[in-house]
Formats: sequence, C-alpha cells, structure tokens
Amino acid sequence: MSGRSICYCINERETLIFDGASFVKTDTAKAKKEFCAAVVPPEHIRSHTFKLPAQTDEERLDTLVEITMFEGGGLDLEKEYAIAYVKHVLDFESSWLIEAFAVEHSKLEELFGPIAAKTAHLDLLAVPYLSYEALYRFDKADTNRTDLFLYLSEEASFAVLCKGGRYIAHRNLPSLESIAAGANVSVEVVKDTLRKRGLESDLYGPDELLLIERLQDAFSKIVERVAQSVNHKRGVFGIKGVDTVYLDFEQSEIPGLWDLIDSYGFEESTKGVLSCCESLEPAEQHRGVEALYMLAAKEGKLDAPNLTIFEKRPGFLQTHTGRFVAAVTAAALLTAGYALVKEGELGTLERENSELTSRLDTLKQRAAQLRATLGQEKLQLDAVQKRLDQSRQRVLAFEETADAALLIEESKLRRRKMIGDVDRALAAYGLFAASMEQNGSRRVEVEILSSYAGRDRIAKFMKAMIGRGYGSVGTEAIQLDEDLYSSRVEIVR
Repeated sequence: MSGRSICYCINERETLIFDGASFVKTDTAKAKKEFCAAVVPPEHIRSHTFKLPAQTDEERLDTLVEITMFEGGGLDLEKEYAIAYVKHVLDFESSWLIEAFAVEHSKLEELFGPIAAKTAHLDLLAVPYLSYEALYRFDKADTNRTDLFLYLSEEASFAVLCKGGRYIAHRNLPSLESIAAGANVSVEVVKDTLRKRGLESDLYGPDELLLIERLQDAFSKIVERVAQSVNHKRGVFGIKGVDTVYLDFEQSEIPGLWDLIDSYGFEESTKGVLSCCESLEPAEQHRGVEALYMLAAKEGKLDAPNLTIFEKRPGFLQTHTGRFVAAVTAAALLTAGYALVKEGELGTLERENSELTSRLDTLKQRAAQLRATLGQEKLQLDAVQKRLDQSRQRVLAFEETADAALLIEESKLRRRKMIGDVDRALAAYGLFAASMEQNGSRRVEVEILSSYAGRDRIAKFMKAMIGRGYGSVGTEAIQLDEDLYSSRVEIVR
C-alpha cells in the first residue's frame, strides 16, 4: 500500500486508499504505516483575512498570525485552537495578505479523535477550500487562467477563486439541505430536480410554482454572493476577468444556471462541469479532488496548511526517555549477570571485574551524554516557555484595548454595509468596478467601467445609491476609451 498512495479517512470505520486515480476501501486500523489525511468540514472553520509586513520572518509571522486571530478573528482566549494560514504577495504593497483558518481543539478531538485512535496519527487535516489547487499540480487545470469553482453538496457549499494555479479566495454558500428545508422538500428531491429541470420555469408544472420560486431565489442569492466576492478581489489580485467557471455538483449540469451566471457579468467565461478522475463515479468526483490534494501534499507538490493535532509520534526507543531506560536496563542486566558469574566462576573474577568496570565506564559516559542532551532540551524548552509567556502577556495586553476594538468593529460594520450597497448596485446594473477605495466609514470612491451600449447605467447606479440614503453621490466627467466608458464616482454617507 506504500508508494504513490494516501489513506483518505472518512470516519473511524471507513478509510479509502487513493492511488491518484481510484479509491479502494480498507480497514482503518491497517492505515497506521501510511500517510493518513482528512478534510475539516467548512462549518467548523473560522477564517480571517489581514495584512502583515512582507519582511516578517517565518517564526515571528506564526506568532503574529496567532495573536491577530485572537484579536481580530474573534477567537476565545479560554480555548485552544489549531491555526493554519496562506499568504499572498501583493503587487503594489510591501505586505503579505494573510488568510488564516482556525478550529477548536475540542472540535477536532470530537470529529477526528476516534479515527486517530485507530490510525495512531493523521498527517494532514486539510482546509477544504484549498483542495482545487491539486488540479493544477496534476495538470488537470491551466495555471495561466483565473478559475471559479462552484461546489454544491448536501452538508456544505462554497465558491473558490484560483489565479495562477493558487487559491486566493472563497465564499461559503447555502447548502442543499438548507435549500431543501426552505422549499419544504427532501434533499434528494432538490438534487434530482436540479439535475433534470434546474432553474427553467417552463419545465415545472402549475403545482410546482413554490418549488421553482424557492430554487430560483436561492440560486440568485448564491450567484450574487459569488459575483460580489469576485468584484472584491479584482483590485487586490489584479483580476481582469474569470476565464472558466466550473460547476462541482456530482458531475452534473443545472439547466438555466449558466444563463443566471451570465446575467452577473460572466458572459465571456467558459463554463463546464468539473471532472477530476475518469475512473471515479460522479458522486465521488469532489472527494477525488480532495484526495488529489492530499496526494500532492504527501509528494511535496504543494505546501498544504495543516490543522492536525494528531501528528505521528516517534517510537519509545527513539525518544530520550526510551534510550535512557534501555541504558539503565542494560546496566541492571549486566549487574545481575555479574553476580551469577561471581558465584559460579570465582577463578575468573578478576577478568570479569575488569570487563564489567570497562563497560560501566562506557555506560557512565553514555549517561553523561544523555544528561547533557537532556540539559540542552531543557534549555530549549525554557526558551519556548519564555516565548509562550511573552505571547500570553501580549494577548493579555489586548484585553485592555477591548473597548477600542468594539468601536473599531462598529466602524467595520458600517464600512462593510457601504461596500455591500455599492456591490449590489453594481450588480443590479451589470457594472464592473476597476478599483474601489474606501476612506473611513463615510466615503467610497469607485472607478466604474461600462460598454458604450450600457453607458447610461452609470447614472442609474448613482441614482440608486442616492435612493439608498447616501447624502452625496458625484462623479467627474465620464470618459470614453476605445468603446469603454469609465467614471470615478464619489459616494459620501
């Protein structure tokens, strides 16, 4: 089973061996010597995006990420978390854009503790949004393109944006279970209906108006959220457009979905159904993407952020304690043997005594080496403890700024609402923002692009923002450049 394969752990009863093309069921207990991995469900992950100086060294970066997650990410100081992160280079700033992910230790123990008890380790607990990077590492997607992946499943749905073969953003979306609950039908009915009739109203009967209405409303909100996320990342990552939109829904299409996506500005994007491995059944295609990601991590094709707390432990005799106990046991056995030899072979006592003395000296030297090694380990442990105490002091210091943080959060909410109003107005009139600059929570400047045919939408956009209660909405002269209108609109609360 070793070699080019991984163990995909589903639960404590089921483990799959993946060789890069297909799955084979195996006994969980037999996976102890293999590379074992699983995926953390999205609903248990807390994520937070922020910037840190690009010149920060790796050790300090880890500390700053942890502190920032407690300060700005809303983590509870009384709980322990597994924290991992991805970092992006910003073209026009000397900063890293950090997206960090955190999961409570207690939740990981609840979800994966029973599995780890059988496999003895979980080498990788992966962040699900990053799994599409595996497609680029195994030449199943073009690294020169910007791709949007739309994943729909019963328990969780999300959209992922990749550029240049790397993950850059995600957006959590309503699950099919929540959509089914809203339509008062089962999940299987929703899945079957989406595959056969999708969002096409003329394919539904008069007694199914409620069902099609709920489905159309749910997917309109899904596509709107996805379009907002893409617009937010345009200026940050220099995205000119989305080259390909992939639907990851058990290798099925949804009639009418592409038309809905086109209405939000994706007319030029290529659309298609995701298929990662030809030998896998349609229902296994997304699991195949995740398994490819685990395999790429094992083979060193990518650096996977890891949320595991179940690392493989060294054997007892490989630890300092194990080696020390072995030395003491050996000394005890030698001493006992010496006593027996003394009784039975008195004539050779002097020779045996000399040999044992020599061996004892050797053991003393090894014991001295062990003590020196243990002393070094203690110094390192003390240094780590000192850094930990310093980190705790910094975290405690953040408590003194809690009141200020509340004011900041209130300001963030006002800023987010303002950006959200702008995004909705842009989407409503099919406009795109080339850039968006926000000054505080009262003022936003948006550079809007429009084709010649849609040049009047800029004025409609401004009127819409006034209608939303903004006191001042003004613009400089609208400019025409090669059939493309642009205008810088200033919006003041």
